[in-house]
Amino acid sequence: MRFLRYRNLTFGTAVIVMLILCGLLAPLLAHHDPYAQDLSVTFQSPSAAHFFGSDQYGRDVFARILYGARWALFEVVMSVGMSLILGVPLGMAAGFFGSIVDSITMWATDILYAFPGIVLAILLVAVLGPSLFNTLLAISIFAVPVYARLARNLTLTLKQMEFSEAAHALGAGPWRILFTHILRNAFVPLLIQATLTAGDVILSASGLSFLGLGAQPPTAEWGAMMSEGRNFLGVATYLSLFPGLAITIAALGFNMFGDGLRDFLDPKFQTGPSSGTR
Repeated sequence: MRFLRYRNLTFGTAVIVMLILCGLLAPLLAHHDPYAQDLSVTFQSPSAAHFFGSDQYGRDVFARILYGARWALFEVVMSVGMSLILGVPLGMAAGFFGSIVDSITMWATDILYAFPGIVLAILLVAVLGPSLFNTLLAISIFAVPVYARLARNLTLTLKQMEFSEAAHALGAGPWRILFTHILRNAFVPLLIQATLTAGDVILSASGLSFLGLGAQPPTAEWGAMMSEGRNFLGVATYLSLFPGLAITIAALGFNMFGDGLRDFLDPKFQTGPSSGTR
């Protein structure tokens, strides 16, 4: 099977499927309520009763890791979705109409590029207030230039192709050409960029939650769990270890999925069967 020849894609797909299953089946896989406190079993080491141990409030860490997969997927869908919704139309309009539209759009993206992404996110969250939604909004905003520039470059190329000129000659309007012809042909590169961005979203959202600017306790979000566990590293290392491993595996899975998907779908990056096994 051709799909299996691309090891990055196979591994990434397996990780993403595992995340989705963990999120969907969390009530069945977890034997404890992730928010239920039991002070009689605080700081229990990993055991048959608590696979990943229990925290300072007696909450089951394994259950919280499983439910944290839901938050990780929510972060990816919301942040990447907002970035696509904001960045792609701007970039396509800039590339297709050019002139002042292109100048204003690129000027705005250059301003956003002038700020380090994480610094801009911290600034926005500090102004709007710490919450998971504000964190995802901030991450989406500093990812908009990536999609805007990619969509603009793709549009500049695709609008000169024969099918775009033929559609224009047959009387198709600019919006029909944009969304029927150009967007359809730009879908694969945009999808690849979205999957590559997903890993960064998980790392950024978890990092901001770790700093206390994202998800707030007692939310079972991996970054917030690491933040709570850092105060007990000398007593219960596993409180930060297991959420950190979950973040690492999820981010690695999305990055490898995006890299493998690029090799699988984009002929420009396919140099043979070994291209997906690097």
